[in-house]
Order: sequence, then structure tokens, then C-alpha cells
Amino acid sequence: MRTLVIVESPSKGKKIQSLLGNAYVVRASLGHIRDLPASKNDVPEQYRSAPWARTGVDVAGGFKPLYVISRKKAKVVKELREAAKNADRVLIATDPDREGEAIGWHLTRVLNLKDGQFARMTFTEITKDAIHQAAQNPRTLDYHLVGAQEARRLIDRLVGFGVSPLLWNVIGSGLSAGRVQSAALKILADREEERMNFTNANYWRVTANVMSSPSFIATVTHVRENPLALPRDFDANGTLKNDVLLMTTEQAAQLKTYLSRQTGVIDKVTTTPFTQKPPAPFTTSTLQQEAARQLRLRAEQTMKLAQTLYEGGYITYHRTDSPSLSSEAQHASRQAIEQQYGAQHLPERARQYQAKAKNAQEAHEAIRPSGTDFKTPKETDLNGELLSVYDLIYRRTIACQMNDAQGEKTVVVLQAGVVKLQATGKRLTYPGFTLAYQDAQEDLEEEQTLPSLPAASQYPLKDVKTEEKRTTPPGRYSEASLVQTLERAGIGRPSTYAQILTTLQARGYMRPAGRQLAVTWLGLLVSTYLTAAFDNLVSKDFTAKMEADLDAIAEGKQGRVPYLEAFWTNGLERTIAGATRRAPILGIPKVPGATCSARGGIPTLSLNGRHVVLPESLAPDELNLEVVEAVLAGHWSASPAGRKASFTSRQAGTHPKTTSGKRTTTRQAKPGKARVSKKSTP
Repeated sequence: MRTLVIVESPSKGKKIQSLLGNAYVVRASLGHIRDLPASKNDVPEQYRSAPWARTGVDVAGGFKPLYVISRKKAKVVKELREAAKNADRVLIATDPDREGEAIGWHLTRVLNLKDGQFARMTFTEITKDAIHQAAQNPRTLDYHLVGAQEARRLIDRLVGFGVSPLLWNVIGSGLSAGRVQSAALKILADREEERMNFTNANYWRVTANVMSSPSFIATVTHVRENPLALPRDFDANGTLKNDVLLMTTEQAAQLKTYLSRQTGVIDKVTTTPFTQKPPAPFTTSTLQQEAARQLRLRAEQTMKLAQTLYEGGYITYHRTDSPSLSSEAQHASRQAIEQQYGAQHLPERARQYQAKAKNAQEAHEAIRPSGTDFKTPKETDLNGELLSVYDLIYRRTIACQMNDAQGEKTVVVLQAGVVKLQATGKRLTYPGFTLAYQDAQEDLEEEQTLPSLPAASQYPLKDVKTEEKRTTPPGRYSEASLVQTLERAGIGRPSTYAQILTTLQARGYMRPAGRQLAVTWLGLLVSTYLTAAFDNLVSKDFTAKMEADLDAIAEGKQGRVPYLEAFWTNGLERTIAGATRRAPILGIPKVPGATCSARGGIPTLSLNGRHVVLPESLAPDELNLEVVEAVLAGHWSASPAGRKASFTSRQAGTHPKTTSGKRTTTRQAKPGKARVSKKSTP
């Protein structure tokens, strides 16, 4: 009996072929073999006159899709048909998720396979035992999963083909709007608008070295019982909102001189125990976040590396939003812990984890090393970034099954004349799971360690430092923090996060700014229009609800056609018909009268009848009066890093030097309720 096994990628197929042996023939479909038509040229002649031919979705006919085989896949399809004819049975071994189920369904239709001629083979790791067990215990195709994937695909097509033409009319040709991408863009745009409206404020931080054994750093918190201003005491307009002390430059200097002559007296020491639990095993999103934080990998890079590790049999399936571990994985983890660190670091029972994100699917377990006996990173033949990602996964899986770390947090309050200072320290009393990270680069919330400090004991204060600081606007999202936000909101699925980021950048709506993501002027204009015309489409709650509805279809609790009718026919289609055709115009908060609009799809700055194209590398939050004048005069240029504004030599002597489009001169913070009289400082 000869069995044909169809997988998605050649590398995966090669590995599985080696595990199954000559009784099986393994071939790859190279992903989807058919889809909705990409252009009118892909539409068969008999359908080109149909009113729905442009979208490939016959809405009036019950949302019937028109699927066509890609020209690029013609050769693959021909080879798969030949292989299927020569096989006694066919096992569809595409990925164990919604998309994989749909690819499998398309394969059965294109290869003309009848019920009984094929079965669904699923596995979450590529090891000999797992593959043989999957081949011997296939299941039927899950048509509910297929229906959910098809509903998602049709929604994306209808949204894109329905909304994109409006963007062409009001902003510029060639633009497009995606269902999930638009919600992600809205998140980025909202953060940039917060930054555009933010006004910095200045405050002072004063520290001293307390000369105990060992010495430690303490920070001034009060002067004459008046608390010093901190960032939380200012609102977004740079105005003080709390009754605190905001020092001037002179007062900060006076305080430094005063403290240098004082002795710190221990007023209060508070020590409290703390327990630190190990982080849960990796899901797709948490792996992307940690790889970005520790390895500085983009989400797309992480997914490609994880794909290679999965196909090579090193890790389990890498597209999952479940942090749970199988009993097999728990046993393997505990066995590794006992061998490497000792049984004393094992909790009585294995730990189990559940997803916290909205709409999480628990179909697969967490990402972990494959098999029943985990290979340490040194025992693999991996190197470079593959080894680094495997090391992350290995340590995380081991650590999650170890005891909690325990320690003490100490807060010390000192009095130095009329000045109060505070120092905080933390130390581990029992390492627990942190042992798994001893020789890794991962930080574990390290703080200074404080010595034993008896009450009323006195210590000299040395190296008093004053530092003028500025409040900062909300930080831009990084790939990791955006992925985390999307996951918590229930927007998209683990397999879509990397593609969302890639698409936003490819469309010109977002660009990397160092390790952060900066929305472009074009992205801001698109988001502004979509928010005004389709507030539901870009709403996090609406998008998350849609994911929940797709889950209901996947579980057989909701019909595909009734859902599509409610979403499209009675919903978005009507909204599109009544949507505004007015082009968005953005005001520049810090430059009254200045606006940004799109002329032929190109973001343009306007002020007092003057118009100029906005430089692509100029971030929206960098636009202040000086930068506006420089851009209008044609003198603005970007630094090589593309992140800081500078003026050309033609402006020398006529404009102050700028950094990031902002004056370098110190601005006096607004006083608010601050007390800045001489009585407030020593």
C-alpha cells in the first residue's frame, strides 16, 4: 500500500520523508494552491461579465467564492495530481491550524479526491514517534475550521475591495485597507497623536552616594516635607497637576551644596519578602516579544527561524496562543531540572498554564523543545540565530517548571537636615527558576543590594549629583509591544502578527525608527480617514469580536453565510455606501494654522498659502514651528539614521541648531502649584 503525504514546504517534507521511510511518498504544495483571483486576468472567461467578478465573491449567490489556481502553482498541481493517481491513499499533512485545514480542503478539491480516498494527518512536532503516530491515526477533515478560514478570507476580500477605492478617491491611488491591519494602524496612529500633542516639562533629580559598606545610591524625595516633582505630577500639556516642589536651576545648585555638607541618618528601614513566579511557556506572541527584547529580532525573522526549527524537528508547532504543556512535556522538563539543578528545585506538582489573551485558542500546546527527552542547546547541531532562538525556548520551558524565586525588597528612608532621601534594594534569598538563566543574558529585575542599616545610624553623603530631566511623551510601540497589545485586545491570530507588521511597512503606513515603529504621515492620514468613515472597522473591540465570531464558526456554533450576511450585507456594505468622500486634513498641534493633507497620495504640509511635500523620514511628532519653517524653506534634512532633524549650512546663523526638530535651549517649565520660593530649599 503506497501512501502520498502532502505537506506545505519542501524542507518539512524532506524531514518527514526521512522519518516515514519508503512506504510513503511525501510531496509539498508550497502553501496555498488556489485562492480568489488576484486580478481580472485571473478570472475565467465565463465569469468576467458577472457583477461580482472583480471581487471573486458572489454575495447574492450565498457568498460563493470563485477559486482559481495560481499560474505559479500550475506545475505543482500537475505533479501532485500525478502523485495522487499513483497512491492508494492520501494523507493531508498541512499545518494543524485553520489555514492548514483550508489548504488541505483545497487540495482535496483540486486533486479530485473523494471521501475515503484521503484523511487528515496532524501533528505538533516533527519527531519519529509523533509522525508515525499521526500517520497511523488520521482523522477526517474539519469542515468547520475550513468554513471559518473561508469566512475570514471573504471578509478580507470584501473589506479590501470595498474600502480601498474610497482611499484612492480621498487620499491617493494604490492605497489599500485591510481588516486587521487597519486596527493595528489605528493603535500606532493614536500613540503618535499623543506624542504630537505632548508638551515637555523640566524637573530635577538629585542623588547622593551613601557611604556605608557597601555604599549605595539614594534619591532626594522631599525638601522641608515638600515632595519633589516627578513625571507623574505633570499633565500632557507640561503643567503641574499636583502640589509639589519644582526647583529652579539655582535651587538645585543650592540643594547640591547643602547635601554635600550633610550626614544621612537612617530614619526608616522596611523589608518585605517577595516571590517571583517563572514566566509561562512561549506562545507565538510571547516568543516574538522575547526574541525582540533579547535578540533584537523582528517578528518576521523570529517566525522564519521558528519555522526552520519546527521543520527540523527541534521544537513543537510555533503558531499557537496556548501556554499549556502536555504531560509529556512536563515530565521532560522536570527530568531535565532534576538532572541539571537537583530535585530540590522542583515543585511538588507540575505547573500548568492557561491563556490570558482574549479569544485564545487552546488547540495546541506551548512552543517547546520536541520529544520526550529535551536536548540542551549544547547538544544540538545548531548555531547562530537558530541556536539563540532554541536557547530561549529551551530555558523558558525548563524554567516554567521550577520553584518560584524568593527574595527581599528593602526601602530605606534617610534624613539629611531638611532633606529626605530614599533608596530601594532587592536581593534573592532563593534563586528558584532563575537558575535556568544564570549563564544567559536575560535580566531578572536586578536592583542594588542594600547593606544592613540600623535605625538612627549615620553615614556621610558623597558625590551629590543634580540632573535636569524632561518629561517624555508616551513611547512609540516596538514590534514586541505592538504584538502584545494586539494579543491582549484579541486582534488577529498568532500566525498573522508578523504579516501585519510586514504589510503596514510595505504599504508605507509605518516605518522602523530604531527599535520602535513610527507611523508615517501617509499612515496617519489613512488612519484618520478610516476612523472618521469606518469607526467600527478600526475599533479594537469590533475587530476582536470578529475573531470571536470566526471562532464560533470554527466550533460549529455559527453558520458561515448568516454571519457574512450580518457583517457585510446588513453592515459594512451599507456603511461604505454612505461613507464620506471628504479628504482628511490634519492640524499640527504645535503650529497653529499649519495642516497636513494628501495631494495625489503624497502628504503635503501647508501654512499661510505655502505648500511643500513632507519628507518621508520626518516623523509627525517632530513637527514644531522651527521644523515647519525649515521644511517650507526647503532647508530641512534628515540625519543618516533617519531619525533626527538637522538644518543645512544655508541656515547657519539664521536658525538655532535643532535636535529631533526641537530647540536645544532649555525651556522653563510651567509653575503650576510649584513652590519655588527660597523657603522651599535649604
